[in-house]
Amino acid sequence: MALILRRVRSVSELSYEAAVRALDLQERSIDQLRGRAGTVLVAASVTASFLGAQTIQHANGIGVLGALALVSLASSICLSVYVLLPKEGFVFSVNAARIFEELYGLDPEEAERRLIYWLESYWQENNGKLERLGQYFFAASLSLILQLIFWSWAFAATIS
Repeated sequence: MALILRRVRSVSELSYEAAVRALDLQERSIDQLRGRAGTVLVAASVTASFLGAQTIQHANGIGVLGALALVSLASSICLSVYVLLPKEGFVFSVNAARIFEELYGLDPEEAERRLIYWLESYWQENNGKLERLGQYFFAASLSLILQLIFWSWAFAATIS
């Protein structure tokens, strides 16, 4: 019968691993948000290309609904590009030199405790910025939906 030995980890080790994992998840969230923003940008362009072109061709002009659709297109593009642009101020790791300078000579448990608080503060700062990016993405998505509605409405009016 094999005896499996499990290493008992301290609370500080578990907390450190959780803090690092949380920052990793934030970084992945930003990457995913930017990927989705790129998709919204493409969808806005395709919607305008197909529905907008058909509507303008059949209506012999833009009209009020077409103008609203173009405003929605512009806002969707601007908001998506804003999400896609590189942002400063996100921190996903600790500077190794800073760790060495500030934690050298401390008891390992105390050093790990301080490092956990640093990582948590980075997570808090990042979280506010990430939430704002999420709001911009939501607005870009909403603009895309409005554009689709306005173009469809305007196109339907040309068919009647």
